[in-house]
Amino acid sequence: MIKPNNYNDWTDPHTKVALGLFFVFLSIAFGYGVYKSYIASTSELRYTVIVFYEKYSDSKTNGMKVSYMAEGKMRFDNCLTMACKKIKIGERRLGYFYVDDPAFYGFLEIIVPDSVEAPKNGWKEIPEFLKPKK
Repeated sequence: MIKPNNYNDWTDPHTKVALGLFFVFLSIAFGYGVYKSYIASTSELRYTVIVFYEKYSDSKTNGMKVSYMAEGKMRFDNCLTMACKKIKIGERRLGYFYVDDPAFYGFLEIIVPDSVEAPKNGWKEIPEFLKPKK
């Protein structure tokens, strides 16, 4: 049987390296997802004010730059979800972060006035004056 010149089988060293790198990347991505879901299911939530202060854009995605106070430190991140793309610059929303890992955050549809500042460690529950009226 005649083999093509560009034929690679499983014994080729380049194929083994490529498969090894693929599985390393796959295990890192899977591990990150497991870690994030573990933090979300076991950690305590704290509420804070998230400020959307500038449009974010790179070659592939668009979103908003956000800042929020968590555990006494200002944190800065990029929000790339569809919900973030609809928010205006300078808007302030009620958000939350996880105590075990404050880098993970989310936001609610509650707009916060400029006069409200979150405490350094956040609120343990949504303040009465920010709860939506029924």
